[in-house]
Amino acid sequence: MANDYTNKNGRNIRAAKVIPMWRSNERGGDGPSWADVDASLIRGTIDAVAKAGGAVMFSVTSDGGALSVCLLQEKEKIKEYPSNKEKAEELLRSLIDFYTDAVL
Repeated sequence: MANDYTNKNGRNIRAAKVIPMWRSNERGGDGPSWADVDASLIRGTIDAVAKAGGAVMFSVTSDGGALSVCLLQEKEKIKEYPSNKEKAEELLRSLIDFYTDAVL
């Protein structure tokens, strides 16, 4: 019963296309990792975005070739795909600066 992807109302979530069909990572494990990124920048980004009433999600692209950052602010959804540690840290610094200085 656990594998039928039903929610508490009995709807089939997979049939409703809420849960994506996952595909395997074709590139292997040699791509960028959030573990390599400065943790204080990740924490600072979460703090700055959350204080402004937004949300931030961190992931890796499905092929493992880039990192992924998704920002949610009001009705806006913005995605960025830094390809390595340096670009990720540059992006996070710019987000911290923007959200710290911006009046949203």
